[in-house]
Amino acid sequence: MKVLHFLGIGRLPKRPMIDATGGTERSALEIARIQARRGHDVTVASNAEENWQGTWEGVRLMHIAPYSWVKFLSLGKVRWPHLPLAMLVRSGRFDLVHLHENLNTRFFARQPKVMHFHNDPLGHLNAAEAARAAPEYWAHVGKSAAQIAVSEFVVGRLRLAHGQAGPNAAPANIVRVPGGVRSKVLESERRKQERARIRQNLGLKETDVLFLFAGALRPEKGVELLARAFARLSHENANAFLAIAGGTKLWVEEGWLWGKTLDTTEQQVLNILAPAISAKRALMLGIVPPVDIDAYYAASDVFILPSMFQETFGLVLLEAFSAGLPVIAFKSGGIPELVDHRTNGIIVAQGDEEGLYQSMRELMSDPDLRSRLGAAAGSVPANFTWESTVDRLETVYHGVLNR
Repeated sequence: MKVLHFLGIGRLPKRPMIDATGGTERSALEIARIQARRGHDVTVASNAEENWQGTWEGVRLMHIAPYSWVKFLSLGKVRWPHLPLAMLVRSGRFDLVHLHENLNTRFFARQPKVMHFHNDPLGHLNAAEAARAAPEYWAHVGKSAAQIAVSEFVVGRLRLAHGQAGPNAAPANIVRVPGGVRSKVLESERRKQERARIRQNLGLKETDVLFLFAGALRPEKGVELLARAFARLSHENANAFLAIAGGTKLWVEEGWLWGKTLDTTEQQVLNILAPAISAKRALMLGIVPPVDIDAYYAASDVFILPSMFQETFGLVLLEAFSAGLPVIAFKSGGIPELVDHRTNGIIVAQGDEEGLYQSMRELMSDPDLRSRLGAAAGSVPANFTWESTVDRLETVYHGVLNR
């Protein structure tokens, strides 16, 4: 089978195991990697300023740039920069086009295709605005033969949009296909070695408790709330440590929460944590390459995900679970589908800074609870492998092609 994955958001990395990636890009790459291993002819592409081609684990990678002579032109509601994608689809003779967060199919309407929703459909709109936008939204979505949702939360949001689109809306074929985690996580002995190495590099004793955040430094990710909660915790406990792995480049799109810019968010986090940073108790790691991040999970004791938007799935949670880490996460989107409260982690009401602080304080002072939650967390990834994700996608593909 010849498959094209196209990323409607983000930027495809040239070095997938080294360059920064968001969840959508990482999902497409992991899916494509396994499909190529199974013998399929797979291409992953995204928009970019300049054309580029490369390969990674048998997958062709492409950046496609707008045609320079039509870069700033439009025709009705169709933007001409989509023409390079249409030309790629036509010239590539793909059996199926797999669109990740991309709705524009005007120039290849008859091509067999599926749409993959990694984020909250119409999530940038309030309820009234979403209801008004639903008919036009589904007019685009309905051109796909299947709508792939990463969680039951996204399934529900797509069903709501379809229901609000009206009686003449194209039929829905919504399928839940959750993301995964690499099946070959660090083995137990290797994890111990990496834990010892990283903690020694960071100057940590085994009795110190290291909290980890990994992701974009955005207000949507709740990093300022985390910083304030940890500032209180570190003031009271000399063995509390926080590592923040990430940066602004992990999220390409403009921010929306509270009107804050990327620079002010990062600067405010630095200001809040300044005393802890000076004391080497808060560690700003920057963007950690995918090839290295497992070692930091192994070195940590608790993972924190205080998202202030609807976190539809949370690949980082599965990565943390793979290292046997309990998590503390704000209740949002699909998070409760992974985090079982007080079984493999703790769920806190979204935006509850006091609840976040108290949960961090409890896990820091109770190693038995950390151990119990971590043991349960370690059993979760077996149900969420990328191999099983691809198995489900292949079932969807065959259904689409048979139609």
